[in-house]
Amino acid sequence: MIRMANYKKYLKYKDLMEKLKSALENEFYYEAIFIEYAVIEDRTSSILRHAKFSHESCEKELFDKLRIIETSNKFNNDYVKKHLSKDLFDSIHNWRIDRNNLIHDLVNKPYSNEHIEKVAIRGYDLVKILNNKSKLVNDYSDKNINSILR
Repeated sequence: MIRMANYKKYLKYKDLMEKLKSALENEFYYEAIFIEYAVIEDRTSSILRHAKFSHESCEKELFDKLRIIETSNKFNNDYVKKHLSKDLFDSIHNWRIDRNNLIHDLVNKPYSNEHIEKVAIRGYDLVKILNNKSKLVNDYSDKNINSILR
């Protein structure tokens, strides 16, 4: 049963990544940003889940999840810091702020396709990095944190 759930999640991610690429190619930048945010939210939840944080922690807003990961002792080791670096978190926070400004000021600010494109492309790059890094950190957590908790 778990394998089927993992396979379904794999298929969902594959579909989302194809839609994300298509959105960027077709200049549907808001759609790309929407998908990117969802993936980043999911990846941060996954990192917390694998480190055995509560369900409530995994369901928090993106800002809060990022802060938990950045400040928790569970992630305070060389291996995790190598993969989830301060630079990566700074980039995610900056992208998140740009994304929030775009979404919340959609009606009030002039539409700049060039700026939206830049935010979408940065988000895509962050999604690719976080997909890779979250897998490495989750595998590390599964091996190390789980053995300590048993």
